[in-house]
Amino acid sequence: MSPQRLIVLIGVLLAGIAGISFTGITAHAPIFAVITDTVKVCGTSTTLTTSNIPAGYGTPTWNNGTSGNSLPVSTGGNYWWQVTGTNVVTNGDFSAATTNSNTRGFTSAYSYKSSASVCAGCCCGVLSTEGTYTINTNPNNIHTNFSSFGDHTTGSGNMLIVNGSATANVVVWTQNINVQPNTDYVFSAWATAAHPANPAQLQFSIDGVPLGSTINPTATTGSWQYFTATWNSGSRSGALPIALVNQNIATSGNDFAVDDIVFAPVYRKNLFVVFNAIPVLTLSGPNTACLNYDLSKVIVGYDAATYTYVFKDSNGNIIPNVNGPVITQSGTYSITAENKVTGCTSLPVQTTVTVTPNPKNPISHHYK
Repeated sequence: MSPQRLIVLIGVLLAGIAGISFTGITAHAPIFAVITDTVKVCGTSTTLTTSNIPAGYGTPTWNNGTSGNSLPVSTGGNYWWQVTGTNVVTNGDFSAATTNSNTRGFTSAYSYKSSASVCAGCCCGVLSTEGTYTINTNPNNIHTNFSSFGDHTTGSGNMLIVNGSATANVVVWTQNINVQPNTDYVFSAWATAAHPANPAQLQFSIDGVPLGSTINPTATTGSWQYFTATWNSGSRSGALPIALVNQNIATSGNDFAVDDIVFAPVYRKNLFVVFNAIPVLTLSGPNTACLNYDLSKVIVGYDAATYTYVFKDSNGNIIPNVNGPVITQSGTYSITAENKVTGCTSLPVQTTVTVTPNPKNPISHHYK
């Protein structure tokens, strides 16, 4: 790696971690990074938020396909948000003219069928034969057994509609893309079943190498789902074929639609969320004592090995806990418990203690 690229990569990593701006960092080509942070939460829910978004990039997209600067979550695990550079896929939303292979912007190992084609002897429309595809606004327009629904982009635009082949590893969609070296890219698409039987099994591919997990839309037709994977170009540069490959070999029901394909440089922040329980403190009381009282005795299940306890009087003053939090005055006291491992702190709980002085020794009377 050249010194200049190393400087830029370090700058991007620092931007994601420490909030350093991209201002003043220059390079011949942009360098993007995937960064992971662990988010530890006390409780059962939180709202994840974006930060340090590179200037000039669009609205962040979350792992569930939603967009915006925040995402409420209530389950621990892996989450991410990302912003992308310019999408370099031509006609990724299939809005361009479809009758000319050049304007379609992509090629396919499947056979193209115009929506106006005539399919003599076909049972159900121009897309009756396996291993064929077309571009249309509604799957039901070109196959009567396909469900009726709109595209993902607008609900009324074009989408890629496919009658899946019974042969695995056949390229459904491919396009040559120029990539920069040492850059992270996102490859994404929206997909849905067009027939509920045997939903598609698709695979992202770059230069003939499978990328990411298998794309498995649910059997619910017209339910657009977001699928994505990231790829680092390493030392690769120049034009490479990116593709969607069908892995389902079923002859019946292997029918699907694809829309809004994106391949673009990406800044992604991975967030690993860990939820930790908030301690629940239970106190006994009210309590009475003579002369003095150790407040730790009011804690039910006192556990100094697990928790750090903080004791305060009614004025909010902390009571020293050197040889036990000993008090000599009656009053209302509050206690909190902090888990030493997670750092999670309980809500303050109050208890009342009455301290009475020892009675004075009676005066001895001596009689002669």
